Amino acid sequence: MKILNKSQCKKFVNLAVDKLGKYIKKNNLKGITTGISGGIDSALVAIIGKKSIDRLNNHGYRSSFKYYYLDCQSEEEDLKKAKSLAKKFAFKLEILDLNRWYLNSPLLESIPKNHPKEKIAQGNIKARIRMISLYQTALLNNYIYLDSDDLSEKWMGFWTRHGDEGDVKIIQEVTKTEVYDLGEYLGAPEPILSADPGDGLNVTKESYAHDQLGLKYIYIEYIIGRFISEGFDYNGSFSQLYTEKCQNLIKSISVEIKKPKSTIKKIINQALKTAYKRKYGDYAVNLLPDRKEFGFFEVGRQEYNQKYLKIIG
Repeated sequence: MKILNKSQCKKFVNLAVDKLGKYIKKNNLKGITTGISGGIDSALVAIIGKKSIDRLNNHGYRSSFKYYYLDCQSEEEDLKKAKSLAKKFAFKLEILDLNRWYLNSPLLESIPKNHPKEKIAQGNIKARIRMISLYQTALLNNYIYLDSDDLSEKWMGFWTRHGDEGDVKIIQEVTKTEVYDLGEYLGAPEPILSADPGDGLNVTKESYAHDQLGLKYIYIEYIIGRFISEGFDYNGSFSQLYTEKCQNLIKSISVEIKKPKSTIKKIINQALKTAYKRKYGDYAVNLLPDRKEFGFFEVGRQEYNQKYLKIIG
């Protein structure tokens, strides 16, 4: 583990399991559903979700879950990782083939060839087809659909509105690096823990997030933390970029993490240009909105920045 210790992981998992169970019971729901992509975020949410359902059943509240691998031009390795998770945690993995639906979508024909957002538009269709599939399962079974977006993706705008958003958020305030720590604590399979995060939507050649951003998430998490500590509003105006204070901060961070100033500016620009996706909410329930409640360093505080910089080296 890089950022978290076992005590922090234990506290977070116990809170998440307890709060999800209480939410299900309070709203007279019958269970949960989510998509298992083969990535770390969905793996963590699935493990927590299963623990919560198991606890409810052990206490006499009958509930269940359905977890799906939603194949939409997906990589074979992703399916192998999803199956390894299902095997280790002893749950049935439903496999739903969405390829014909996607390839026959008339929306594909509306995307101009070689449009600068061609790959993103294709990826959005895939994400929204998956969303429809999971909400259909939730409707027919009186379930809720668990969201698997994390804090680092929130900052970078790396999610699809009305696509991979669920009913209930569990890890929305947890950074990607912390998600890996939690996955390690819970015993997620090694192929999932060792894989670089990606979208599985073929937005880039390898579908890796760092291909789009130019940096691995741990650097992004530090950069955003440093900017927040200086009063930067990642939902604010682009005018922040052109202040002397911002330019000096970019120079300082460039020295601290040994990365070009242009790359750091790209990260801040990415946060600002996706602010419209965060400003007005999505009406999903965030079960763990306060990092202080589960004992993680607050973003931008000295302890947070020092911890990340130490790991970056």
